[in-house]
Amino acid sequence: VRASPGAIELEGALVISVFDGYLQATGLRVLEPFGVASHLSADIEARHIDLAQLTETFSFGSMSGFVDADLRGLELARWQPVAFDARIASSAGQYPRRISQRAVQNISALGGAGAVAALQRGLLGLFESFGYREVGLRCALRDGVCMMDGIEGARRADGGFPIVRGGGVPALDVIGYNRRVDWDELVDRLQRVIAENVSPELR
Repeated sequence: VRASPGAIELEGALVISVFDGYLQATGLRVLEPFGVASHLSADIEARHIDLAQLTETFSFGSMSGFVDADLRGLELARWQPVAFDARIASSAGQYPRRISQRAVQNISALGGAGAVAALQRGLLGLFESFGYREVGLRCALRDGVCMMDGIEGARRADGGFPIVRGGGVPALDVIGYNRRVDWDELVDRLQRVIAENVSPELR
């Protein structure tokens, strides 16, 4: 760690074991850490994060499986995010993959206005959890707007972007349609959906 008046820099990597995986921060630099114009920059990657532990800890609903995540070009001004390129994707390998109704509604909220959960066939209200093949979500934050995308390489003719791709019985897809989402609105929507426990839209 290198400290100078008005700046703290980390040389090398800070690695933390979390949720049976790890989180690594590199390029960590903080300007004016105790001032009114504090600014932090870093690149962060997470690998093989256990979704069951993660979703249980944050009351997100329940999911089983593992994800990798990258947060490139992270910039915080006054400890609030102002820019980053984020990617979340299923980890490679074979493992159980299930998602609950509650987790579906919260992931749908992340997809922006108009995101829906498209289910394989009727009467699936009888099921409390669903199988999936993979999850993927991307957000590029610039000027208070998050440019959203889903599973890498997945494209739909209607312009939607798959966030959850179904697998097994019953299968489930979560599809986002709004690619430009106000960051403050996105955070507020997720907090509101979790607090109110609103049911997802099924079709």
